[in-house]
Amino acid sequence: MRHPAVAVLVIQTAILVAVFITGYLSDGFRVAVSTVVGSCVAIIPQGLFGFWVFRKRGARNARLIAQNLFIGEGLKLGVTAILFALVWTNFNQLVTFAVFAGFVVTVLVGQLSLPLLLGGTRKY
Repeated sequence: MRHPAVAVLVIQTAILVAVFITGYLSDGFRVAVSTVVGSCVAIIPQGLFGFWVFRKRGARNARLIAQNLFIGEGLKLGVTAILFALVWTNFNQLVTFAVFAGFVVTVLVGQLSLPLLLGGTRKY
């Protein structure tokens, strides 16, 4: 079975390519690069979170999985904050709206794709 975090990263990377193309066609290279930077700020912490949380599987590891979930979420939030700080302090030519648009679209698609990847919805 493929690791769930890999599937989410593949989908988010496809979104990165889509937002680059959309940004390039709508407003040019500067906007396209800005959206890619925003997408990367979303993808890197999400990948770290996914690999951290899904390291262990099975009912016997439920307590460890729950603990990893909280640690992973803290890591994800911390890395996201650090990446945004690095982006805003080192890249003056980025378009702010495009960075946030790339970030938000990538996060939303990643969150919405996870239930589908893990088995869809249950019918009661």
